[in-house]
Amino acid sequence: MGTSNTTKLVAVTQQHPVQKIELSTPFEWIKKGFQDLKMTPVPSLLYGLGFALIGLVLIFVAANNPIWSASLVATFFLVGPFLAVGLYHLSRQIEEGEDPCLLDSLSSIKENIVPLGIFVTVLGFIMMIWMRIAALVAGVYFGNVDLIAKGWTIILTNEQSIEFIAFFTLFGFFIANIAFSISLVAIPMIMHRKVDFLTAITTSLRAVVKNPLPLLVWAILIVVLIHLGFFAAFIGLAVTFPIIGHASWHAYRDLVGDKQ
Repeated sequence: MGTSNTTKLVAVTQQHPVQKIELSTPFEWIKKGFQDLKMTPVPSLLYGLGFALIGLVLIFVAANNPIWSASLVATFFLVGPFLAVGLYHLSRQIEEGEDPCLLDSLSSIKENIVPLGIFVTVLGFIMMIWMRIAALVAGVYFGNVDLIAKGWTIILTNEQSIEFIAFFTLFGFFIANIAFSISLVAIPMIMHRKVDFLTAITTSLRAVVKNPLPLLVWAILIVVLIHLGFFAAFIGLAVTFPIIGHASWHAYRDLVGDKQ
């Protein structure tokens, strides 16, 4: 019985071959993402502005706690693939020669509510793990210190600050790597090909395994663009996030074979 189930699982995941890409391909995705943004400026920028406002609210709420602030910034990288659903849909409409309409993405979400819901639950579980790890690491290094009262001062002046930041960054990188690997093409694939969440996740993982260096470049480009948005008082995300979202659609189309 176990062997039969394993065979069926392998058969499902092998239905969507993964393509090998060049090291420079992620830069092409950014270029195409910017082109899609220019073709749909109003819905894309409105979408990005909404994302930026969410970020501003979250950071304002956690502004007095440096650990929560840093954790919420990292959370952007975890939930970003799902929040970009509307942008994937716009890029798909442009590709198919349709009139782009952001509201149409709602029907796409409704049609795939079960696999998308399961995938979001997985991302939410990863996010909770990350927030818990962040709190535990802070507890180990700062004990019962009131981080809200001390703010960033205690983080930057404590004698263990460098070690804390190193561990915090290490755990954050590990969690972000997991989220990136399972969500690389998962959500656009679920919406486009109507696959189950497990097929989408395993396809993402196989894409990462097959293209480690190009996708490292892609991850770095995402981090750079997101941080550019952060440094521009979060409002910059109104531009950089739509570019990433549109580019992610093209990443999916190039990475997953047998285009439909």
